[in-house]
Amino acid sequence: MLALRNRSQQVCDNCTATYCKQGNIKGWACPYSLNAGEIKENTDCGMCFECLRSCTYNNITLYKRPFASELGTRNYADAWGTIVVFTLAIVYCILYEGHWPVIRDFVNILDKKNWDLFGIYALVIWTLSLVIVPGIFYLLSFLAVRLSGIRISVREVFLASSGSLLPLGLMLWIAFVIPMLFVNITFIIQSISDPFGWGWDFLGTANIPWHQFVPRLVPWLQALLVLSGLILSLRNLNNTWQNSKFASKQLFSFTLPIAIFIGLTSVFMIFFFTN
Repeated sequence: MLALRNRSQQVCDNCTATYCKQGNIKGWACPYSLNAGEIKENTDCGMCFECLRSCTYNNITLYKRPFASELGTRNYADAWGTIVVFTLAIVYCILYEGHWPVIRDFVNILDKKNWDLFGIYALVIWTLSLVIVPGIFYLLSFLAVRLSGIRISVREVFLASSGSLLPLGLMLWIAFVIPMLFVNITFIIQSISDPFGWGWDFLGTANIPWHQFVPRLVPWLQALLVLSGLILSLRNLNNTWQNSKFASKQLFSFTLPIAIFIGLTSVFMIFFFTN
């Protein structure tokens, strides 16, 4: 919802020192090697605010921008990164929170020394993340073009639509962390009373017995997160193409394959978390 941008593009164009990128006595160089005059979106910027200090022309400021306004991906690297985030979230949920100990044996190299199984796991997860799921999404982009009859390249559809996977992927990661957080929340409360382990008890909670925080609500919180991710992903998919000059029927056919994929994935993950 916030963005670092220049006040005047002309000032940046006339600047030859590029202190925002190189740094100076007032501030460090940009850790992301960005020129503030060339920043158009927040994908690369980590908002460390060093450029606010290093710009000698006071030409950089903080802007408020619409929520989720950056929808698509710029190139294949961004698209693959988004798909990897989405894929690994599902894999980690199944691997560490699933009901199948035989799957966890593939990564239990400390206790069982299953290096052969770990090699298979690494091969499978790399293939899934870098070949199979991107291939499925590329096929869905191809189907979107064929079903709608719109004259547009599959590459353009793939790059623009892959960003719709990010909200669901991030929500799946949050859902993955929820059980780990809730099972350790007692230790967090204990640490607040005795942060250094020196026997203090500021809030009277240093010696409370361990208990899992609202365990019955965990699956429903996870399901709610998945539903939120589904809504936001479908919203992103719709907003990506709503300004295009497509007829309503064409737009429906165009977004249908990817929307079905996102919906089926969400249904599967809700079923996984609640059973």
